[in-house]
Amino acid sequence: MTEQPAAEAEPERERTEALAALLSAEDTGIQNAGQTSMALIGIIAAYLPVSLFAVYQGYGREVLAYLPLPVVLLMFFQMVQMAAMARRARSAAIVEAELVEIAGLGAPYARGLLGTPARSPIVNPYAIITQRGDRWISRYVAAGLPFFGLYAIGVAYTWFLGSEAARLNPDYPNRTWTVVLPILLSLVLWSIFADSAMSYFTPRYKINIWVPMAGLAGIWLQANQPTDPTPAWLYFSVYSAALITLTALTRPFRWRGGTVLARAGVAGIIVSSLGFWLLVFPDNGFGHDESRVWANVSMHLVAPVVTLLAIWYRRTPMTPLSWRQTALTLVFPLGYGAFLLIARALWGTPIPYAFLNPERSSIASTIATAVLTLLVFVLVGSAERIGLAIRGRRSRPADG
Repeated sequence: MTEQPAAEAEPERERTEALAALLSAEDTGIQNAGQTSMALIGIIAAYLPVSLFAVYQGYGREVLAYLPLPVVLLMFFQMVQMAAMARRARSAAIVEAELVEIAGLGAPYARGLLGTPARSPIVNPYAIITQRGDRWISRYVAAGLPFFGLYAIGVAYTWFLGSEAARLNPDYPNRTWTVVLPILLSLVLWSIFADSAMSYFTPRYKINIWVPMAGLAGIWLQANQPTDPTPAWLYFSVYSAALITLTALTRPFRWRGGTVLARAGVAGIIVSSLGFWLLVFPDNGFGHDESRVWANVSMHLVAPVVTLLAIWYRRTPMTPLSWRQTALTLVFPLGYGAFLLIARALWGTPIPYAFLNPERSSIASTIATAVLTLLVFVLVGSAERIGLAIRGRRSRPADG
């Protein structure tokens, strides 16, 4: 009689031991990842002042723009360790919950008195913002600031050394290898860093980081052209890039009007790129000086390509706009045209585009440009409706 309960208890005991061993392994992995992360932070903290000392001593101006690359790579490694630690913590929490039930401690565990529920309101930003509670804002900042601050320091460090390298290496062809190439490498690495970081967020809070990176780069390069007398705030492409950047960064909030503004930004990027390639590039190319070349490449090549690739890569189809929403996208080009006319009438502000200025081209050219712009906006706004209509027409004979 006593052998049967003992035989039944044996599998449960083995299961408990296996869970305990697994939890111990997960805890060891978490500790190792945490120690590695702290060691990497220490290396970064030691590297930054030493490299800055070299800058102020005037050593190696040819390699200044390359100095941030090890920092970015170390931060990659640190972020991967933190991600691994977070994933192991989730795994450990599942095993821990099973052991808590076996031990009969489910009630205090559910109240957050022991185990992961007791630790999460201190170290897990997502748990803090979900559960709220006493001084949750301070706890949220304290949990996330060390890592966001570390990455912000890395970005500022990259920006500073890139600026110093550009200032100290003004001449070509040496400038191509001492400034242009390392800055492009840093920009790509930071973009990959931010994009990979997005994979550790919950799906709702993921964004396509490449779109705002391309948009911000285009705006910054457009605004920093010493040979261009036209202010950046007069360019249609700048407002288009600002729209795609804003809507990409705020997409997780799903705010009202975001879909219309996003579609207006996409249409604006397409229009400005078509205008550049069809009307500007045949006569002037990308420009005749470095700042203009990079501004045009970024704004009229990189930004539209990245935006269209982001749309194509979406795992969910874009939401079809109603005809009312499509009409609302026209407020952007119409408002921009009204803004140029008012600024010209009141303050004598020059119109930045020859094909929009009847005095520099013709009234017919200006009207044709305006009509084609509105047509592109309507086509972009109704793209899904057009696609659905085409697919429906193709499927009708097969259905019959």
